[in-house]
Amino acid sequence: MIPESMARICWLAIIFSLTAQAEDPVQSRLEGDGTTPNSTISNDDDKLSVTVYYEALCPDSVSFISYQLVPAWGRYRDQMDLKLVPFGKAYIEDTNPPRYHCQHGRTECALNIMHGCVLNNLPFEKAFPVIGCLMESMRSSFNTCMEQNQEKKSTITACSRGAEGAALFKRFSDETNRVATPLSFVPTIEVDGKYDIFEQNEWLHRFDRTFRQEYARKFQKTL
Repeated sequence: MIPESMARICWLAIIFSLTAQAEDPVQSRLEGDGTTPNSTISNDDDKLSVTVYYEALCPDSVSFISYQLVPAWGRYRDQMDLKLVPFGKAYIEDTNPPRYHCQHGRTECALNIMHGCVLNNLPFEKAFPVIGCLMESMRSSFNTCMEQNQEKKSTITACSRGAEGAALFKRFSDETNRVATPLSFVPTIEVDGKYDIFEQNEWLHRFDRTFRQEYARKFQKTL
């Protein structure tokens, strides 16, 4: 027979063990979904949408994408839902066949369409590095930028010369005109589905900082 004092000790140990387990909700949540309130770990849904309306031969677009967007996407790709719309201040003349007019000439129209075909025929994780490569310089080579995606070169080339590319360019026109006709400046940045002309300067010149601030405001999480 167990002495009464020993029985009380055993019961106290059992009660303490149960209490300790019940009072550790943080550990429980970490084991469940790996997150805690105000954690810097993002859920899949915690992505801030960013849409960039740009032109393939626009010096300001080249500068922004190369020096602001590419580095930021490298750091925050898991927190950014990025979309690119290569059209800018172009317009489509309603003729048969349609005539394209771009701010920096006919070559830019062809390149805008090619960018669209890259974006439409590659997963974004692969397409964005190609776009970043193409925007590094006015002399960037499509063949060089596509070295990691050789199997899609012919598909993208055919797209840029045919009906698929034409349909994409029309879609980009419609999407751009929804923001403004014409855009007041290229590139134009839309965040969380909203375009604010008064915030464009911050986004264009301090994209990393402004993205972190907007992300913290929307999701109450720090990057």
